[in-house]
Parts: sequence; structure tokens; C-alpha cells
Amino acid sequence: MIYLEQFRFMTLGKEDRFLADYYQSHPWDNGSPYPFGVLSKRGLHSLDFSEITILYGGNGSGKSTALNLIGCKLKAERRSAYNKGDRQADYLARCTYKEGVWYDDTSLQAKTTIITSDDIFKYMLDTRGKNEFISMQSNTVRAEVGRIKRAASDPRYYTANERDALHHLDFETGENVDTFSRVVDIKKKSCAQFIKENIGEKTQTYSNGETGFMSLVENIVPDRLYILDEPENSLSCKLQQELARFIESSAKHCGCQFIIATHSPFLLALPTAKIYNLDGEPATVSKFWELPNMQLYYKLFHQFESEFHK
Repeated sequence: MIYLEQFRFMTLGKEDRFLADYYQSHPWDNGSPYPFGVLSKRGLHSLDFSEITILYGGNGSGKSTALNLIGCKLKAERRSAYNKGDRQADYLARCTYKEGVWYDDTSLQAKTTIITSDDIFKYMLDTRGKNEFISMQSNTVRAEVGRIKRAASDPRYYTANERDALHHLDFETGENVDTFSRVVDIKKKSCAQFIKENIGEKTQTYSNGETGFMSLVENIVPDRLYILDEPENSLSCKLQQELARFIESSAKHCGCQFIIATHSPFLLALPTAKIYNLDGEPATVSKFWELPNMQLYYKLFHQFESEFHK
């Protein structure tokens, strides 16, 4: 499924004319002109998308800039912060795009999801923080549950507030009701059940790569456009292979379209992917074996080929 068919950026000539006019009328403006001058210097004026489109290039090549501009122009919701630049609104106003064709009334904005490596790292940190909080709270609650269960046979274990609640309860004013209810609830339930219902359960954790992979896969559902910025970060080779298979299957069978910035050789090697080489001058569509990084991998393994056959 093609939701976004084409995106057109500003050409170098249009950028130069706009900036000349702008700074002539705003000579005091010392702000950054970003994103002007990033993609135009690569000769990247437009992108024509397939079901899987990959932006390849080294650091500073403009991959993330292109994804950010596409996402912002489509007004897609995003979680992580990004570099907007002082002149981004002016730049975006002069970008255009062409939608594809799909078979429901959902807008392109509502069909678009942006997932970045920062989102994945945040998920991992949030999960870790949540589990640490639950562990800390569980220790406190476990001690409270043990004390109250002992108080069933020895009332001295009750606190003064708990003893007062058990002997003086006023439903009209609400006095002592919360304390009484908590004591009764603890008596009725096991420690594990009380902790689960009142604090929550820990999220099962794995390695950073496994956690990141699962968070990514769980957020990809059918019939959507996904803009992914370096999703392979923290993933092992095996998990990158799994991710490549998942993306290929989602595009083929689940009506998904992907626009991906990546260095991963496993994603670049997807047979149906259309690859834009942003390191080229100008940026051009390339085969994965033509990319400089892939050639470096080939030379490295070819250099030690005999070792692999031992």
C-alpha cells in the first residue's frame, strides 16, 4: 500500500532566492537557517516512495532531516524531540507532497506514525524506572502486609491509626474509612495479590536490544505509514534480521508502508527496498551492493574469507 507517493523539497535555487529576500528584510536575524542548505546541497529535491523506501548516508547526510521534514509536513504525532531550526516553518511551507490511494476515510496525518531510536531508548529507560519504583514500593508494602497479618493474633502490631479505625468508623464523615478498608483488604488477600492490585506488576525485562525490538514491533500495526529513524540502534545482527523480515512481511501482507533512515546492512539488503544514497553527488537511487558501507563490509569479509572456511 502506498500512502505517501512523493515528497518535494526546496531546490537550491529556491532556497537561495528565499534566504536573500528574507535576510534583506530581516538583517538583524542571526538565527540558524536550518533546514535550508542541508538536502539541497545533496541534490535531493524529491523522493518517490515505494512500499519500503530507505534513506542511506553517513552522519550529517540529511537522513534524519528529511524524515523530520516529512513527518512535520504530514503533521504526524511524535514523542521525541528533534532539531527544528529557526527557519523550519518557512521551509515546510514551500514543500509539497502527493498522497497515494487507500480505501478508507482516514486522513494521511492519522495514518502516519513516527518512531525514532530516541523513542525506543525512552521506552527502555521508562520500563527500567517503573520496575525500580515497583520494587521499592513493594518492599514497603510487603512489610505492612506482614505486620497487619501478624496483628490478627496480636493487636499490638496495629498502628494507633489502624486501632482507631477498627473501633471508630464514621461513614457519614468518612473518618477512618480509608484506613479501615485498607486493613480489611490486606487481611482478605495474599501479599502478592495485594501488591499486584495496588502497585502494579513489573514489566518483564530482557536485554536492551530485545526490549527495544519488542517495543518497536508492538507499535507497528496494519494499514499505516511508518517513518522509522535508525530503528536498528541497540539491535544485534540476529534481531536486525528479525526486524528486516518483520518489515518486509508488514509491507507485503499488512498494508504498511515504510520510510526508513538506516545503516543496517540487513535492512538495506531487503530485496523490495528502494534505496536513496544521500552520500551520492547528487543523491540517487542505488542498489545496496553499490553503497560505500556495503562495499566496506564486503572487503572486510573477503579479506578474511579463508578464516570463515576453516
